[in-house]
Amino acid sequence: MPHDWQSWPSMVPFIEGGTLTGDDGGVEVPHSTSTPNNLTVLAHWHEIIRPQRTLETGLAFGASATLFCELHQRAGISGSEHHAVDPFQQKLWKNCALRHLEAHGLSSCLTHHDGLSAQVLPRLWQQGLGFDMIYLDGSHLFEDVFLDFSFAHHLLEVGGLLAFDDSSHPHVRKVLRFIRRNFHTAYQEHSPYQVTRPRHARLTHLAARLLGRQQLTLFRKTAHIQRTWMTPLRDF
Repeated sequence: MPHDWQSWPSMVPFIEGGTLTGDDGGVEVPHSTSTPNNLTVLAHWHEIIRPQRTLETGLAFGASATLFCELHQRAGISGSEHHAVDPFQQKLWKNCALRHLEAHGLSSCLTHHDGLSAQVLPRLWQQGLGFDMIYLDGSHLFEDVFLDFSFAHHLLEVGGLLAFDDSSHPHVRKVLRFIRRNFHTAYQEHSPYQVTRPRHARLTHLAARLLGRQQLTLFRKTAHIQRTWMTPLRDF
């Protein structure tokens, strides 16, 4: 896990502040990216799980994609790859992420899916792909997050990590309540503060959840479960 981000040149623009270059040659300042705390926690879990295949929704400026590709490369796991779903990489983000990854020699690790997650994720499931870490940070509309979780559940291997960014968002929080109430036999929740604030992790986690201020939520998949049309729905 990186303790000194300056020794990771590819991550400096996202941690220390910097610029990226778009297709039009313009300079872009990364914004609305994953926080340094989120990236530290994801790096910590990557070290634990040592995933061969990772997935994220929402590529944007590429902070988390750069992290995953860098971690894969440094871990030296044969055949490791990262998949990123984002239909707006060219139109909205001017391919900044793709250009940044290429400039740092990380492009070979990345598969970019230019489409909506509601279109791409079921296709990946149909192809029989499985993932060891999935990071959901795309659309924050309830229906989109719900669909992302539904397909991510099928794509995630047992023992894998499912992470939600922007957990304080009301639409995301409602999906999280659904998971805690209806998928509690398949997922174990882990506090991100065990990594960033280990001395007070339990109290910080509890307070953040109660106040709706938790930024990152982590679930580790513990089992496959069979749900039928008769499975009762727990209120959320």
